[in-house]
Amino acid sequence: MAQIPGVTTLLFPKAVVNAFLVEADVLTLIDTGTPGAAAKVVSAVRSAGREPRDVGRIIVTHRHADHAGNAAELAGLTGAEVHISPGDAPFLREGREQPRPRVATPLGRLMIPYVKAALPWKLAPTAVQETLVDGATVGPFEVIETPGHTAGHVSLLWAARGVLFTGDAAAHVTGVGPHPAADDPELARESFRRLGLLDFETACFGHGRPITRQASAALRAAA
Repeated sequence: MAQIPGVTTLLFPKAVVNAFLVEADVLTLIDTGTPGAAAKVVSAVRSAGREPRDVGRIIVTHRHADHAGNAAELAGLTGAEVHISPGDAPFLREGREQPRPRVATPLGRLMIPYVKAALPWKLAPTAVQETLVDGATVGPFEVIETPGHTAGHVSLLWAARGVLFTGDAAAHVTGVGPHPAADDPELARESFRRLGLLDFETACFGHGRPITRQASAALRAAA
């Protein structure tokens, strides 16, 4: 996978999902991978010459288990606060049962039955900070509201480095486009189009390989 300065990509095979360890103002974890895989994150931190307590924040783009599955355990191991949007916060804070996604693209017809069976739809409760609102900044990351995949989904723009972390507002699986599943497919398509209007060179996706050159143009073209 392409190397991005300051960004370590962690791939979790069960859902073929990425999380990102980012050397920003503080060591930041963006998303946490599938449940039961916290040790993979800890190993990556130590491979970078750091210790779990060096992780200064955990940012969760949305509530699904492949992105938030280790949030509670990693918060305990690192002492870091968990940041999430107000719309998705109750599902982590209270361990509330989550709604199941709908088909958003043809690939979703194949993917959703597996996802519904393979991932849990309630997570271990954990304290969260409801800081991820549109236009807010968390460290160097600007919050971009990108609802549709979930009601409270957000993406993160690291403008100083020209990097966009899309979460599941965009995917790069068979090509660049909206994620194959969404709570609200039309709203998800609108959020995907919104991302293409931003200025960034690199896009890091929750699912799929990053694009490291002219990424915003690639999203605009796909929209």
